[in-house]
Amino acid sequence: MSLAKNAEDDLRDSMNVFYSMLKITGAWPNPNKSSLSSVILKTCIIFISYFVQLVTLVPSVLYAFAKENNGRKRIKLLTPQINNLCQLIKYTILFRRMKEFREMMEEIRNSWLNATEENRQIFRTNAMIGRKVVIGIAVTMFSGGLSNRTIIPLVKGRIVLPNNTTIRLLSCPSYFVFFDEQVTPNYEIIYVLQIFGGFFTYTTLCATMGVCTMLCLHMCSLLRILTNKMIELSDQLDISENAVQEKIADIVEYRTGIKRFSTNIDRIIPTICFFEMINDTLVACVVGYCIIMEWENNNVTAIVIYLLLQTSCVFVNFTMCYIGQLLINESETVGRTCATLNWYRFPMNKARYLVLVIIISNYRIKITAAKVVDVSLATFTDIMKASVGYLNMLRSTLQ
Repeated sequence: MSLAKNAEDDLRDSMNVFYSMLKITGAWPNPNKSSLSSVILKTCIIFISYFVQLVTLVPSVLYAFAKENNGRKRIKLLTPQINNLCQLIKYTILFRRMKEFREMMEEIRNSWLNATEENRQIFRTNAMIGRKVVIGIAVTMFSGGLSNRTIIPLVKGRIVLPNNTTIRLLSCPSYFVFFDEQVTPNYEIIYVLQIFGGFFTYTTLCATMGVCTMLCLHMCSLLRILTNKMIELSDQLDISENAVQEKIADIVEYRTGIKRFSTNIDRIIPTICFFEMINDTLVACVVGYCIIMEWENNNVTAIVIYLLLQTSCVFVNFTMCYIGQLLINESETVGRTCATLNWYRFPMNKARYLVLVIIISNYRIKITAAKVVDVSLATFTDIMKASVGYLNMLRSTLQ
């Protein structure tokens, strides 16, 4: 009972950061038998989350295309909405795959509870890495994103037009067809809603990246444990038929569980990574263009905030690709270990059982973005090159 309680505590500590973010956005899966009050509360949170994000996204896009005629300013206005749209899509994907997500969380819990102390230490080490990564993403995103939503409108203050009309700026200029957003209390309500919309957008980004990070690092832990099991089999002194059969059966069963977990991951993470890559590429390009524009205008405050946004964008992109690279490395380690097994030491009729494990282990387990491109450090450099290329094209087009 004590070991199980310790495992539960370790699991809770490793997940508390991204669990809180998923809970805030209503994206944490409820147990199969949930109370009516918890279901109603989750439904209300989901409705509020969609509402505050859409009330920012739709009017801002309308303003950019219906009211703004300057190409440079239109690009600048659409920058946060690219991120808003991508996070909203990822948020929806997570809900559509809630059943698979719940199953994976249950598998992770069972893995922790059934692990030996040595294997639990592997889980704990990788989980702590994931926890630090999510905290880093949260710090960079909220410092840059919420600064853009709150500080810039206050710093710029009010603008008096030639016809003596006063305009109060919003972080995301909006066009509301049926009412005037400049009238009190409409302006104050919209200002607060846009801040909350930004909060939910950045929380969704951190939560979905936390999900990807946690699942990938748990897979890394499973592969590391599988490698250790193979090394133990190769080095064990007792090579009797019963001892070898027991070890091989354990390895085959464990490898089957990894394959099942990997299949569930492929139903969630690739699409999330795909939209995050699109988001990071486009936002890095447009934010870089905005930095150049503000540099020409000598706007120091805006430059600092856009630099924070650019840093957070690059950091999120690098983190995603780095975690994908860790998974590829662990998978390659399993393949190398299989290739160097001392199978000839075992009884011939038992050594045959290793053939299937060796064949399966030669296929790398990796994360792809919508089955299009691998999520790896090589992809990170490609994304950065693409962003710079699009930035140069944007400057040439809008000059």
